[in-house]
Amino acid sequence: MESLPKTSIEFDSFVKEHSRIINKVCWVYATSKVSYEDLRQEILTNLWLGLEQFRGASKLSTWVYRVAVNSALMAIRNYKPKVDTLPFEISNIDVSSEMDDNKTEQLAALHELINQLLPIEKAIILLWLDEYSYEEIADIIGIERNNVATKLHRIKNKLISKSK
Repeated sequence: MESLPKTSIEFDSFVKEHSRIINKVCWVYATSKVSYEDLRQEILTNLWLGLEQFRGASKLSTWVYRVAVNSALMAIRNYKPKVDTLPFEISNIDVSSEMDDNKTEQLAALHELINQLLPIEKAIILLWLDEYSYEEIADIIGIERNNVATKLHRIKNKLISKSK
């Protein structure tokens, strides 16, 4: 079993190691209602509080994904409007400076399409884009593998039809 952080310094390293997963989930679920930073803080809090519950039945990165997605879904479900919220902008993403304008436009278009999906659909497509297997997606989301395949097929068709 992988070593779990026990101090705030170790947790900081843990967060840096898994920041790609955390940031991606925040990026996909951030809206004008629930900000990127609020989602990130919620995920980090739940990771810290849930460390003792990690039993090593899955990879640590799979567990981080599960906590991150569930935290984002709960934050959206429990959303209560705040006074000074700003919408998330694609320009806030830390992308490579080598990315050309065409790729930036494609990324923005993909983000717009994904934001039109239902929360569970966002989670599934996010994991699939990150090259998780159907079995891993099923484990993270908490559904059957065959259900993942069916939902993923429908999500792809939905994205194709919306992109036309």
